Amino acid sequence: MFAHFVQKIYNTYVDIIEIINKKKDKKELSAEELQFFVDGVCSGLIKDYQTTSLLMAICLNGLSDKETYNLTMSMAKSGKMLDLTDVGDCLDKHSTGGVSDTTTLVIVPILASLGVKVAKMSGRSLGFTGGTADKMEVFSGYNTEISTEKFKELIKQNGASIISQSSEFALADKIIYKLRSDSGTVESMGLIASSIMSKKIACGAKLIILDCKYGSGAFMKTLADCKKLARLMVEIGKRAGIKVCAVLSSMEQPLTKYVGNNFEVYSAIETLCGKESNLSALAKYICVQALLLDGKCGSEKEAQQLVEDAIKSKKALEKLKQIVSAQGGSTSVIENPNLLLNTNKQFDVFSTSSGKVVKIDTEEIGYIGHDLQKKNGVLLRQDNVGIILNVQLGDTVKVGQKLATIYFNDVDDINEIASKLEKCFKLGTKQVKPKLVDCVMV
Repeated sequence: MFAHFVQKIYNTYVDIIEIINKKKDKKELSAEELQFFVDGVCSGLIKDYQTTSLLMAICLNGLSDKETYNLTMSMAKSGKMLDLTDVGDCLDKHSTGGVSDTTTLVIVPILASLGVKVAKMSGRSLGFTGGTADKMEVFSGYNTEISTEKFKELIKQNGASIISQSSEFALADKIIYKLRSDSGTVESMGLIASSIMSKKIACGAKLIILDCKYGSGAFMKTLADCKKLARLMVEIGKRAGIKVCAVLSSMEQPLTKYVGNNFEVYSAIETLCGKESNLSALAKYICVQALLLDGKCGSEKEAQQLVEDAIKSKKALEKLKQIVSAQGGSTSVIENPNLLLNTNKQFDVFSTSSGKVVKIDTEEIGYIGHDLQKKNGVLLRQDNVGIILNVQLGDTVKVGQKLATIYFNDVDDINEIASKLEKCFKLGTKQVKPKLVDCVMV
């Protein structure tokens, strides 16, 4: 028996090396080879260093549409496949990642308050982006890890539930997701598409709305690449029998002026209270597309009115309280959002030059937000740290004007962080006004 086990390990080693070399040589992997890879990752027979080698080869040489679909389905089936037929047709929403992107906390309660069933499986922070699961845990006591039975029960009861990715679903993705972050292979279009869609398919949603980001603070830096990714995910959904709508939105600057878990939750609550901003504009737009996808409305005008009414009447805000409370979370910060802005120390960052803000290094701002949680190089969970930005693209800035305020507890060098943040704002003479939403794909 032991000899058989040793032989199996040897065969796995040989096969994975062949697969790595094949992709390194820019050859297409078969469905069987990709299934073998996924099975090996889940069983542990394929080691992390071998997985990262293949991920790097994929990152450098890409995946064909066929490879991406096959990898997606293998990853989706690597864990439990949730059947939501007894709940009804559920919708899931996903963003491809950004900075200060907290649309989920606005969209989910709006849609749930309007009768759309939302089954939301959320990720954690990856690279320079934030994670919805992390933000939900800002509500003290909120449990992102609940049983599938409880998940379904809450959707029936409240119209929505927001959970973190569980090892029950898309097990392979959970392993690969972390290794992508650790190995510098996050920005692979095929890996992004397969990661997102495998979770969505595994979670049982029949309707998926995607917020595909492009620009400085997105994994897809250009609109052209963003369109490719959106089209790829829409086609994966169609092949899997799922209705998918993709909204393409700009991440040339942080979506709001708030960066950091507590601060972004504050922004979401502000929005549900009626505050107008880029966040509210995008969230409302996505809600309209979701209502059309779900068949709740026959026109954009009708959908827009419903969304506005849900916010104005406070129905959506009350729905957020209901969702949070049902999963053990405290609603105290929803009732008093200013509690979220408490921190030990503040440091203002001022401009050393004058001009119009023509470019913002949004990705770097995301990384700086993460740096605020580090002490002696170790990443700590500190939700009450972050950045509040005072300027946006197109604003006129004078020497000595405040660009941002850093909220922190204890960092190695606040002056170094402040210097990095100041350099994120490029000043010039031309007027810049980015388009928030570019197009919709179905």
